[in-house]
Amino acid sequence: MLITCPNCKSVFKLPDVHDPDKKLRCSICKTVFAVRDAANEPQEEEKPAPEGKNNPTQINLDTPFATDTPVTKKSKGVRIFLILFFSAVCFLSILWSFTSYLDPIKEKYFNKDAANIQKRIDAENKRIEELAEKVKLLQINGLRQYTMPNDKVGTLTVIEGKVVNGFDEARGLVQVECSLYSESGELLINKKQIAGTSLSLFQLQVLNEQELEQNLNNNLDIMQRNTNIAPGASTPFMCVFYNPPQNAANFNIKIVSAEKPDDVANLKSDFSS
Repeated sequence: MLITCPNCKSVFKLPDVHDPDKKLRCSICKTVFAVRDAANEPQEEEKPAPEGKNNPTQINLDTPFATDTPVTKKSKGVRIFLILFFSAVCFLSILWSFTSYLDPIKEKYFNKDAANIQKRIDAENKRIEELAEKVKLLQINGLRQYTMPNDKVGTLTVIEGKVVNGFDEARGLVQVECSLYSESGELLINKKQIAGTSLSLFQLQVLNEQELEQNLNNNLDIMQRNTNIAPGASTPFMCVFYNPPQNAANFNIKIVSAEKPDDVANLKSDFSS
């Protein structure tokens, strides 16, 4: 039985179909049609085609329209490639995790990076331990926090106090970190400040931000007050926040760095320039 697609006129040779309402799908143009519609198409007897003219395409199918999307050789190749690829990945993962065959590669390309990372971690931990030793006996006294207006900036929040040296040897270049928090404990803003300087209320009221910062980081005051703090002596500090967040409700202050006398001598040149 010959069936002609009513859309693309492709001809298919099928077994006899007794149900005229049976739906078929053309494998060429994907048109869905009934056997009745295809049977109504005029079918000519098979004759040799005249030279220079094309005959309608004829396709012999034992089971036509079995699938809407025929499996092509290309899709089969992609499927096989994916299966082989994932199999290789699983195989290499097993070799990497549970055997020693790839240990030379691990040692050459990966363990070196891991060793460098560990060295950096160890160096940072050592630095933190040394810093803790340098500041553990430094104490903060006379701490107070207040807010005041400034003619040029707006509103200032000031945190000030003194760092007292509790060691039996001198300390210097003490640095503090001031932080403002919301009522819920969220960190809003923080600032590091080298100790050794402080400002008067008049200066806080009339100087602009640049002038305030210059005075708070005055190298001369720092060298005089914060390079050789004797045991039991103290040095002042002051942190100033310019137009701080309105929801700031709490504050905190901590000592983040300090140097021993020998180290202070080597670093004095940084402040004298």
